[in-house]
Amino acid sequence: MAALAAIIGIGTFGYALIEKMQLPDAFLSTVSVMATVGIPAGLSTAGKLFTAALIIASVALVIAAVAKLVAKPAEEQELLTGFFSTPGSEGMIMKEVKVGKALAGQTKAQILQNFGAVIVGVKNKAGFEVDIPLKMRVKAGSSVLLLGSPASLLRIEKGRKSR
Repeated sequence: MAALAAIIGIGTFGYALIEKMQLPDAFLSTVSVMATVGIPAGLSTAGKLFTAALIIASVALVIAAVAKLVAKPAEEQELLTGFFSTPGSEGMIMKEVKVGKALAGQTKAQILQNFGAVIVGVKNKAGFEVDIPLKMRVKAGSSVLLLGSPASLLRIEKGRKSR
């Protein structure tokens, strides 16, 4: 939504500055170009170049919006995993996990040893508390933010320890 407002604002003020249009005319020209209804007549060379840039920005915005709507959560997770990966590893991801039987009562060190994941934070009403003592045990039903490989986090969610 912010990107749409930005393109409309840039287009409106761009036409007002480049083509000396009144703001209502500049706004209408911007919306017309963005909706591919038409291109304003009598544009200068700078106005034509500006219109081309506005069309490209509008098409890019539509493509990004459609991609966001059709993107699968697995693809998003794959992108995050790739961001944190190193050559020869499966990568690291951060994920919020509800504490079940497998994690309940364990300390940060035990979770690292048993599952290969690190507790980054414990959820509270205000967000995540990240300054948690090493000896603190996690409570069943609470939510924790874990950092680990996709495989280690999957094992935690299924309640299985590392091999």
